[in-house]
Amino acid sequence: TVTLVLDLTIINNLILGDEEELKNIRGSRTAKIGARATRLVRVIRLVRILKLYKAVYEANQAKKRRAARGPKPGDDDDDWDDEDVTLRVDQMHQESRVGKKLSELTTRRVIVLVLTMLLLHKLLRIDASQQFKTSADYGADVVNQAFEKVQMYPANETLRVSYERAFLQYLYYHNWYTGHASECPGGKLCSRMYESHVFWVGIVSNNAETMADIARLAQIRRSTVDAWVREIDAVESSDASLWVFTYGRMPLRVEAKLGEAWTDTCDTRSGDYFRSGISLIDEESDEWGVSYAAKCPEDLRRGERRKYAPALLISESRYESWHIAFYFDTRPFVFWEAIFSLCVVGYICLALCIASLMFSNDANRLVLHPVEKMIAKVEEIRANPLSAMKVADEEFKVEEINRAKARKQEASRSMSRILKDTLLCNSRDAVPELLETVILEKTIIKLGSLLALGFGQAGAQIIEHNMNGIDSACVDAMIDGTRVDCIVGATRIRDFSTATEVLQSKVMTFVNQIAEIVHGVVDEFHGYASKNNGDFFLMIWRKLPEMDAAKTAKLADMSMLAFTRVLGAVHRSPVLAAYRGHPGLQQRLGKNCRVNLSCGLHFGWAIEGAVG
Repeated sequence: TVTLVLDLTIINNLILGDEEELKNIRGSRTAKIGARATRLVRVIRLVRILKLYKAVYEANQAKKRRAARGPKPGDDDDDWDDEDVTLRVDQMHQESRVGKKLSELTTRRVIVLVLTMLLLHKLLRIDASQQFKTSADYGADVVNQAFEKVQMYPANETLRVSYERAFLQYLYYHNWYTGHASECPGGKLCSRMYESHVFWVGIVSNNAETMADIARLAQIRRSTVDAWVREIDAVESSDASLWVFTYGRMPLRVEAKLGEAWTDTCDTRSGDYFRSGISLIDEESDEWGVSYAAKCPEDLRRGERRKYAPALLISESRYESWHIAFYFDTRPFVFWEAIFSLCVVGYICLALCIASLMFSNDANRLVLHPVEKMIAKVEEIRANPLSAMKVADEEFKVEEINRAKARKQEASRSMSRILKDTLLCNSRDAVPELLETVILEKTIIKLGSLLALGFGQAGAQIIEHNMNGIDSACVDAMIDGTRVDCIVGATRIRDFSTATEVLQSKVMTFVNQIAEIVHGVVDEFHGYASKNNGDFFLMIWRKLPEMDAAKTAKLADMSMLAFTRVLGAVHRSPVLAAYRGHPGLQQRLGKNCRVNLSCGLHFGWAIEGAVG
C-alpha cells in the first residue's frame, strides 16, 4: 500500500527525472527508467497477496473454531448404533498447530518465491528499445539534419522543401488521427498498428529569444502543406496505388494550423526550458476521436507521453541551446499495458492459489493428516486408555470396508478403466508400498491395544496418569488404589492341573480359547476382565456412583446372564468340543470328559488398582 505514494505526480516526476535533459534523451533513458520503475512497483504491490491470504486464512480458522465448539442444543447424541465408522474417523481429524504452521509457511514461501522470480525477471530482462532505434528516433535525426541545412542556406528553395517534406512525413507517418481511427484507410498498413502517436511538435530552448528565432525559421509554409495533402489524396484515391503504408488525413483545421506560425507556448514548469510549437489535439472532437484536448505536453501525465529529439551529430551545448522536439501520446499503449498487467496479476493470483493448494495438499496428504490422526488417537487413548481396543476395532472395520470396495471395483472394471491402466502402465499386480506414517499410525493403535490388554481396567489409571504427565518421560506406576462398589465374578477351569499335564505347551491355546469366550461375553454384558491367573478369571461389574437401585439390580441381572451365557457358549463351542476326543484327557478323566467351568458371584466393595 505504501507504493501508492509512487503514483503521485511529484514523486513520479522525481523518479523519472527531467525529460528535457540530453542524458535522458540519449538511448531513451527516460522511457526505460519509467518502464522499469512501473513494473517494479507493480511487482512490489503483489506482496499484498500475503495480506489477502492471511485474512482469508484467519476467517477460515474462525469458521472452523465456531463449528468445533460442540453440538447445538437439542442435538441427539445418544444414538451410537447407526454411526458410520468412516465418518467418525474423518471427524476425529482436526488441524494441529504443526499443520497450521507448516501450511502457512509453505504458502508464504511459495508467494515470496514467485514474487522474487517476477521481480528478477523484470530487472534482468533486456528492454526491447535497446535492440534498435525506432522510427521516431531516426525520423527526429532526419528532420534535424534537413533543418540544419536550411539554417546554413536559408535562401535555398530545394533544401527548404526537403526539410518541410521530411517534417510533414514525420507527422503523417505517426499520424495521431489515423492511429485513433476505426481502421486503416484502404485496408493497408498505417499508424493504427502502433499505440503511440505524435501530438505536439516544436522548439525547446533554454533561451526565449533563441527559441522564438528558431521557431520562425522552422515553421512550415502553407503551400508545402497543401501540396503534401494533394499528393496523399491522389495516391490513396488511386486504385493502382502501390503504397503499402498509408498516412491518412488530419482534420482540415489541424492541416491549416500546420502552415501557420508556431505560437503555442508551453514552457516547462521548472522554468529552465522554453517551448514554442503546435499541438495537433488542442481541441476536442467527437468526429475525430479527440476526447481529451492537450494543448501542451504537460497536459498529459509523464507516463502518458514520451519525448523524441535528435541525438545524432548534435553537441550537448547545441542541444541545450535549442532542439526540435516531438512529443508522443502513449495513452493507448498505457491503457493496454494496464489491461495486460491486470491479467498478469490475475494469473499470478490464480497460480499462487493453485500452487499453494497443491503444496498444502501434498503436505497434508502425506504428512499432516496422518500425523494429526496419530495425535487424535493418542489423545483419545490418553483420555480413556481402554478405548484403544475400540479404536483398533474401528480401524479394522475401515480396512475391511476398503478391501471390500477394492474387490468390488476390481470385479466391475470397465473398458475405460482397463484402457487407462494400460496407457498409464498401471499393473494390477503392483502392491502399493505403505508409507512410514501409515505404519507408525497402526503401530500406535497396536501399542494402545496392548496397553489396554496388559493393564486392564484396573491399570487404566496408571496409563491415564502417565499419558497426561507430558512434562517428564519417566513412568510412575505408584498410583493409589480406588474403593469401588462392584459385582465380583470368579470363573475357574475344572480339572486344569490334569489338562496342563496332558496338553503341556498347548495348554496356553486351551486357556486362551476359553478366555476368548469368557472375556467376550462379559464385555458384551458391560463387565470387564480384571485378572487372569492360570485357570482363574476374575470379572468385575462396577457400580457407578450415579446408579440407583433399579440400575444396580439390572447390573446384577446382567452378571448372572453373562455367566449363564458363558457356560452355554463353552458347552456349545465346536473348538472346545474337540478336546472331548483327546486321548490323553479321556484316559485321565474318562470317556465322558468335557470342558467345565465353575463360577461364583459376589457384591460388595473392593480396592481397585494395579499391583506389580
